[in-house]
Amino acid sequence: MLKKINRIGRQKEFLEIKNKGKMISGSLFGAVYLLDNTEEIKFGFVISKKISKRAVDRNKIKRRMGEILVKKLDKFKLGTKMVFLAKKSLLGVKIREVEEEIDKLISKV
Repeated sequence: MLKKINRIGRQKEFLEIKNKGKMISGSLFGAVYLLDNTEEIKFGFVISKKISKRAVDRNKIKRRMGEILVKKLDKFKLGTKMVFLAKKSLLGVKIREVEEEIDKLISKV
């Protein structure tokens, strides 16, 4: 699980990343990222009810992605803030495929 210091918690931060950040897209999810001068690496997740009406499914996606990101924290530059935007194709995908997709997005950043 992502530590609290690595999570985006406030709506103000989400909006700042959305407005000032750059968008990259993959087959399973898109991401908006922002590089700044802080020493923090933070992540957030947006998984709408269009993906799944069940909160259990949406939370499962967040937990899986967070688990992968904990392993890959050292690959991100300091000052990276990233919000992942889930697509419907993410539901039912194996964790290995999600991990490969995150690796592709890391290389784009």
